[in-house]
Amino acid sequence: MEKHSEDSGDRLLGHSEFSDDGLEESQDRQRQSTRSWLRTNVLSILISFLLLYIAVLQTIQLTFKSSKCAATHHGEIDDEHFTLPKDVLKYEERPEWLPPQLPWKQEPSDALDAIWDDVLYSLNIRIGSDELDLLNENKTHRVQVTGGKGDDYVGVLGVYHHMHCLNNIRRLLSWDYYGPKLAGEKHMEGFTVEHSHHCIDTIRQALMCHANTGLYTSEWDEEARLPSRDLKSNSMTTCVRWDSVNDWARQRALRPGQYMYQPPRKNS
Repeated sequence: MEKHSEDSGDRLLGHSEFSDDGLEESQDRQRQSTRSWLRTNVLSILISFLLLYIAVLQTIQLTFKSSKCAATHHGEIDDEHFTLPKDVLKYEERPEWLPPQLPWKQEPSDALDAIWDDVLYSLNIRIGSDELDLLNENKTHRVQVTGGKGDDYVGVLGVYHHMHCLNNIRRLLSWDYYGPKLAGEKHMEGFTVEHSHHCIDTIRQALMCHANTGLYTSEWDEEARLPSRDLKSNSMTTCVRWDSVNDWARQRALRPGQYMYQPPRKNS
């Protein structure tokens, strides 16, 4: 019993079985093991440090960009993308598809043209030099306009460019009416085949970029024994409220008689 107790005590204490040489040998084995682990995992360690460096660098860059973002009464510019101020741009939920209705659904007429002219009233707007600077625009050959508070330039919001193109195509489809009416007008090149192709491709790019995923279906035409070509949708969608865009743009619209075009200044 006594022998068993002594043996058990020695095993539990452990260190009594090792000399100083044994301790050094154990430490050598630990150091060799550490060096072996480092050699085996050196690539993983380097990659980890590299990823950490990239993460820190990106955080610094994002913070720097955020500090450069300008939110003024003009608009908001972030990473070379111009948008309306958040407190100006409004949205609404409405049905994806609405039947054609007045004032848009009518034959070519002065009344219909007045509707389109009003929509395109803000086709050309005034853009400040500071806004072009934030967009990193090269102003060397940009058209300037007089009548503002500084060195202003001509700008066009994308939606008005698309509506302008759509209006040109609309008039071309009723050229029997508009041909004689527009004879002698300036800028008739807007109705050439080349410009029409430009307009079609501009609208194509916009539709594909801002893809509408609302679901449309077709009803069965019993008389023709074929699917109807009239597609309809019960989907709901979120739309920009047109008046929120239009009201903002009208404040910047270049009004006839209130400005003149001029070439860019040499120091712009």
